[in-house]
Amino acid sequence: MEYLYSVTCTYDGDKSPHWTGRFNNALDAVDTYNKFVDWGLANEYSTVNLSEPSGKMHTKIFYRDGNVGGK
Repeated sequence: MEYLYSVTCTYDGDKSPHWTGRFNNALDAVDTYNKFVDWGLANEYSTVNLSEPSGKMHTKIFYRDGNVGGK
């Protein structure tokens, strides 16, 4: 089965994601993306990406000090 959307969570700049979710529809993908609200178990920061079929990428970066960045 081919998936259209993916959500990944990577800790501290690791090359491979700590967690990956694949979805067939935008609603489930966005719901999962929005559930990430802090840096989790990362040492310094975690990066959460939502990839759309068009190639567009949404990114949130959660820092240990409580700051949040994104694109």
